[in-house]
Amino acid sequence: MTENKRKFKRFEIPLSLKFRPTYGATEYFTGATTNLSIEGFGLEADDFSFIMYEHLELIVDLPGTENSVSLFGDVVWKRQAGKKCLAGIEFRMKDKSMQKAAIEKISYSSNIPLASMYSYDPYYMIHEKAKKISLSELPDKLGFIKQYYEGGSRCKVTFRLLRETAGDARNVAIVGDFNNWDTSESEMIRLENGDFIITMDLDTKREYRFRYLLDGIRWKNDWYADKYAKDDSGSKASVVVV
Repeated sequence: MTENKRKFKRFEIPLSLKFRPTYGATEYFTGATTNLSIEGFGLEADDFSFIMYEHLELIVDLPGTENSVSLFGDVVWKRQAGKKCLAGIEFRMKDKSMQKAAIEKISYSSNIPLASMYSYDPYYMIHEKAKKISLSELPDKLGFIKQYYEGGSRCKVTFRLLRETAGDARNVAIVGDFNNWDTSESEMIRLENGDFIITMDLDTKREYRFRYLLDGIRWKNDWYADKYAKDDSGSKASVVVV
């Protein structure tokens, strides 16, 4: 999903919400939707720097109630409008039934007929989704991309596994100290050139060991790691220093 290229009809509706990056962030930020479809929504916020392809937890308030629903999504476009930070969010949840239920609750509380939510957008332009992501918005530099929060206690780190290392892998997960070495926690996104990326929100003044798991069976290290160290099993692991 890219800006102005949604497959399904969108609705201009402002919904209050709070959000945060899923990787290590504890603080919620506030914002509001600018439009909504069953695929995702436009998000407007103050004082927050969106990062492309970052995975967000989203708590959306239901209009006319004191209830809310939880969704997860990726930043698929971003831009600045004066003091406002705008982003396009594409829903991305492992449990599709929970995602569908949350959207239906939003539809009902917003007085939007559910059938209308599933109506096709006549201006939709057919294109290949998520697997082909534009490289033009990514820095040319290799290795980690580190963006420190004001105050210096947190850092957004973008990891990038090169296609030369990924080979013909279909799926890649990053596994390390930051996610307790959980192999199912942090799936990476494949770029159009075959590289894989992911952005994480990490505590600073720390070193994190990690490795890449390809297709659930092969382990690879990062060519551009800050250094290398042994993991708990004694194998060589990459290290990022923040």
